[in-house]
Amino acid sequence: MRALLAAMLLAGAVKAQGPRTTLVVIAGVGGEPRYATAFKAMTQSMATAARTRFALPDSQVWAFTEDSTIGRGRSTKANVEAALTRIVSTGREGDRLVVILFGHGNAQADVTRFNLPGPDMTVADFSRVLSGYAGTLAFVNTGSSSGEYVKALSGPRRIIVTATKSAREQNETFFPAFFVKALAESAGDTDKDGRVSLLEAFTYARLEVERKFELANQLASEHPQLDDDGDGTGRGDASENSPDGKLARTFFLEPLGGAAVASDPRAARLIEERRVLEARIDSLRARRSTMSEADYQKALEPLVTELAEKTRALRALEGRKP
Repeated sequence: MRALLAAMLLAGAVKAQGPRTTLVVIAGVGGEPRYATAFKAMTQSMATAARTRFALPDSQVWAFTEDSTIGRGRSTKANVEAALTRIVSTGREGDRLVVILFGHGNAQADVTRFNLPGPDMTVADFSRVLSGYAGTLAFVNTGSSSGEYVKALSGPRRIIVTATKSAREQNETFFPAFFVKALAESAGDTDKDGRVSLLEAFTYARLEVERKFELANQLASEHPQLDDDGDGTGRGDASENSPDGKLARTFFLEPLGGAAVASDPRAARLIEERRVLEARIDSLRARRSTMSEADYQKALEPLVTELAEKTRALRALEGRKP
């Protein structure tokens, strides 16, 4: 009887915890002071945003840098693999794991590597250590030679973002600075709903990269890709209407209004209600091809209206914050 009661209490505690979001940010070897400084600064920005904007607890934020002055230690292969193994082993269905890499990559003899202090991690290493994760994985490699990660890591419930289209694009990448700006500073909030989806962040960074090369009148040396339909083929033009982009469109790191609003019980309830509505809208969109346009619009209108009402209510709460 005691054993049964203990099991019931444990199950209830696990259920009460709800889905968890974990952020792992890894800064690789800089090679030069300016790169080392930039990688560390972007890692710090993401770790800070995780706590202040995304409302993640310290226990769910893992940051590794070359010199270990911030975060959980040096970004060695041993430390990174140990952290990811631990997170993957405790992951549950509904959990979310976000892994972001800032650094250099290279490809030699058909082996793609991410440069770390000491031994590098290969794309195969990341694939191995992340296999079996029960939740949704968002893996973002913002460095050079990152394109190969799309094919290697793609799968169900996975969003893979890379700064390049292939391992042959080995020049310095401009994508990471724009990607961080999109998320940490909300520059990517194109629909102005107070949050930035991974699709919005990717699109913002991709367009800024394209604009940078256009203004310099140079041929682009990087072509960002996103894959979230599991076919291992990334797209530079991913959108909610293309094969890739549907999952990323609904993947948010932050609640509407940021951490301050998320701590309000009223906001927490509204945020959960928004998520339910978004899921219903996504399900409806998936069935659009099987419905008449009139039936689709009739079913969509009340959902969109209710979603807008929840958004207005959340914004009202945000406006009352000091």
